[in-house]
Amino acid sequence: MATVLVVDDRASNRELVRTVLRYSGHQVIEAHEGAEALAMAHAQHPDIVLTDVLMPGMDGYELARELRAAPDTAATPIVFYTANYQEAETRPFAEACGVARVLLKSADPQVLMQTIDDVLAEDRSAARPVDTAKVDHEYLRAVSAKLFDKAKALTDTETRFRLMADLSPVGIAFGDRHGSANYVNARLTEITGLPADDLLGLGWLHCASHEDHDEILAVARGHGAGEGQHRYRSQIVMPDETLRWVNVHVRAIRDDDGEYTGFIGTVDDVTALVEADQERRLAERQNDIDAKDRATERLDSLSTLAGGVAHDFNNILGSMLAFQEFVSESVTELTTAGRLDAETGRALLADLEQIRKGGERATGLTQKLLTLGGRSIINPSALDLNRAIRESNELLLPTIGAHIQIVTHLATDLRPVLAEPANIAQILLSLTVNAAHAMPDGGTLTIITSNADNTDNPDEANPTPASEFVRLTIRDTGHGMTPDTLARATDPFFTTKGGGQGSGLGLSTVHGIVSQLGGVLRITSTPGRGAAVTIHLPTADQAADQAADQPIDKPPHSRAPAGGSETILVAEDEDGIRDTLTRTLTKAGYTVLAAANGADALKLAEQHTQAIHLLLSDVVMPGMLGDELATHLLERRPDTKVLFMSGYAGDLMNRYGVLEPGITALPKPFTTEEILTAVRTMIGVRRT
Repeated sequence: MATVLVVDDRASNRELVRTVLRYSGHQVIEAHEGAEALAMAHAQHPDIVLTDVLMPGMDGYELARELRAAPDTAATPIVFYTANYQEAETRPFAEACGVARVLLKSADPQVLMQTIDDVLAEDRSAARPVDTAKVDHEYLRAVSAKLFDKAKALTDTETRFRLMADLSPVGIAFGDRHGSANYVNARLTEITGLPADDLLGLGWLHCASHEDHDEILAVARGHGAGEGQHRYRSQIVMPDETLRWVNVHVRAIRDDDGEYTGFIGTVDDVTALVEADQERRLAERQNDIDAKDRATERLDSLSTLAGGVAHDFNNILGSMLAFQEFVSESVTELTTAGRLDAETGRALLADLEQIRKGGERATGLTQKLLTLGGRSIINPSALDLNRAIRESNELLLPTIGAHIQIVTHLATDLRPVLAEPANIAQILLSLTVNAAHAMPDGGTLTIITSNADNTDNPDEANPTPASEFVRLTIRDTGHGMTPDTLARATDPFFTTKGGGQGSGLGLSTVHGIVSQLGGVLRITSTPGRGAAVTIHLPTADQAADQAADQPIDKPPHSRAPAGGSETILVAEDEDGIRDTLTRTLTKAGYTVLAAANGADALKLAEQHTQAIHLLLSDVVMPGMLGDELATHLLERRPDTKVLFMSGYAGDLMNRYGVLEPGITALPKPFTTEEILTAVRTMIGVRRT
């Protein structure tokens, strides 16, 4: 085992040699330049010196001369280990100063180990004197040739670099470790619109916002948080006041020893990409708005269609149910008087009962159509939503089954909402049935209530005017919905249930109720992770427990005197409804003036010299609507009370489907008891 002194200014080179020689069993001592190596050689007397040639300070040539000049190191074998000289270039002055071998750093490690062993094995007892003049001559000749080659290579490299930099599609800035640029390419001046002189030093930071300057300078100094680099996007102001978007990438530069020596920054003009992306986003947003507008138009069309169908259908149902009552009464009277066989009478009444049940089912369908279009007749008042939920839960449990657990989280300070109890019951029934269908194997249905305000906007595209809301969330753990299903969830007649298992009006009806109450409905769902329906309902100004003391415009359903002697002006364009009303009211003792339209009703009023106590008018009639008729009549007879009847009261409602103040309407179809009660109650109302 020999002691080898390795001399090289690069730590990576020393590490490689140390690893190889230690593998061969040698002891390695190291020096990073010639003066340090000379001192170590005199102090430790190594068996061999392996030295680089080009080094700062004392180079390998000077080290060899000094070693040969000193008696204690004159015989120490020396090997030149170089990457800058070929062996032919160094051989003349290497031999002149007694260097045993010249070895290239690119040589195989096996060659390095063998060379060391061969030199150590040679006889070095008779060291030749050094011819200093010859050594200097050969060394200067070799160095001059190498400097010429290096200068030419450097010039070629610089030329190639400038060509690449000048033709680069991105801006480039080089600088020192303080972030000061000493070179910028032509593309950077094009991107910024500034001359090169303005971009040198710290001027190139014009490409970055002030918030990024500290991070950029930290990267140049090697203190950045991003592993010596930083990427960001910035918007810069051009000299002509236009704006330009740029992507900037700053990276620190290290030397071979890992020390930070400067930075390189690249700047890419991405204005076209950003603007294209912004245009794409705007187009997508506009497409979303257009899609919502189309959906709104579709729902409006369906609402109009539903209203028209419901109006005509309710008139037909009203006539059918009224005449069913008349026939049932006649059959009962004939049976009681013995003029009709009792068994035959019972059979006829049973058949008539089936007609009545069918009519009532049809009435329920028309009510759904009106609710879908937001045109069912409602008169909301302050309502305790938590109480409505608790009462509904008792009815919902048998409906959804024991395999589903209902969990409630109801806010204790919940504000009252403006709604009818039937609205909330319908919402809860439809949503819980849908949730149960999504959890056939069981799961959890969570009902949550909380207060919200307009800062928690449920839908930016469909804001509501109310400033305070109550939020109702119903969440299930079912199979969820795909994006396509979610997009169509509230479409009328759309259903994912099998044939005969659903009408497709559940969610659309809920949407209609919520919209009519002035609220917003939002559905979120992920396949396999359940669904959540969130409803925002406007709050009421009064407390829920005060609502019962307030007057309402819808006729109450409590029993009232069934008849009277007052005069009633009936305006109804449907012959069957007009005839049944005349028959019913006349039988109850009233004097009836019946007209087929508004104009005829006004003529009858002009011809009738006595008081007219009540106007009972349809809402939708040809030529003159019911509210127009009422306006004209009240101008002449201000003491006359007004009661509207309609299966579609759209023209009497505000934008949310709530009856305008002071208007009382009876929804069609109605029973004999309902019309008589409403008429008697309305006549008895004291005008304020």
